[in-house]
Amino acid sequence: MNVRAGVTVVIVAVLLAGTGPIAAAAGATQSGQSQPEPFALQQDGIDADEVRMDVAVQPNGTAEWTLEFWVRLDDNESETAFESLRADIRDDPENHTQSFADRMSETVSTASNATGREMAADGFDVTTARQSLAREYGVVRYTFRWDGFAAVDGDELRAGDAIEGFYLDDGTRLLIEWPADYELVSATPAPDDEREQAVIWRGGDTDFVSGEPRVVVTADTGPNAALLAAAAIVVAGLGAAGAWWYRNRSAAGGAAGGDGDSGRPDDAPDSAAATAAATTAGSVGSSATEAADPELLTNEEQVLRLVRERGGRMKQQAVVEELGWTDAKTSKVVSGLREDDELESFRLGRENVLSLPDEDGEGTDGAGGADGGAS
Repeated sequence: MNVRAGVTVVIVAVLLAGTGPIAAAAGATQSGQSQPEPFALQQDGIDADEVRMDVAVQPNGTAEWTLEFWVRLDDNESETAFESLRADIRDDPENHTQSFADRMSETVSTASNATGREMAADGFDVTTARQSLAREYGVVRYTFRWDGFAAVDGDELRAGDAIEGFYLDDGTRLLIEWPADYELVSATPAPDDEREQAVIWRGGDTDFVSGEPRVVVTADTGPNAALLAAAAIVVAGLGAAGAWWYRNRSAAGGAAGGDGDSGRPDDAPDSAAATAAATTAGSVGSSATEAADPELLTNEEQVLRLVRERGGRMKQQAVVEELGWTDAKTSKVVSGLREDDELESFRLGRENVLSLPDEDGEGTDGAGGADGGAS
């Protein structure tokens, strides 16, 4: 397989070159006059057609990094090479993460010195997958955690100074994502694309200069706080209405009992009515919870609710489009749900279809019940 110089080299250039703190350690420039060696991925012979970098910033300033190398599997040679690498990674993942971890740890240390902020890198991992979009792709995915990546100032997060001025090669994408309960204050330079909780820059369209990229977000507690307050008022109102109804109902029941029309003691509540009132209050409370802002739900809860709303089965790519997430984030959340047996998936042609376990087992259980009844 031919190696396209530049695309496989780019990730190191991105992380170790530029005009900011990273360049100071690597001695590299955007022109590539002193370019560091590519890391293990090029040594493995992967011919990456696209590189995706997703940086998910957490409220404490830690960032979950996902680096994906996408390879088109458009002939037997590319498929054979990818499957060979995939087998190697499966058999000895540590061998493939060690050189990457060493480079990133050095990069993080340099950024820490430049920004004056305590940083560390850990949790390195590598996985592979096949993705079917318009074409068939093989994906090599590296993940790690960068503690201290963003500066935290009260309710504000400022990200980007740790990778200031790095170079985005053509075919490379950088996405910076912030927590669900934060809102964007500013992003510099202007993003090439925006999502509900993320901004994207693409190589070939954007060049970062000194002081770039920068993303500033702040905690958006107003609407959520108002929503919780409104829910509390509704619950309190229901409780007061229930108490009023019960008092009046009890009084009416007492009068009826005195006339001898009631078959129970005067002080006994109308149990059916009381149960109905409690059920109604519970139903309203449940509805208020279901109608809550989706941003109050965890990532896993959002996916499960979405699949339920689609009748218990939907394509994974539809989840990406509905929630505005990256493919990597969606895949990570879905994998966790599968591991917890809360979600199942299967291939339908080239699509990955998600389904709820109860949905898959419903027909079988129903059939079993029918058989049991017949016997």
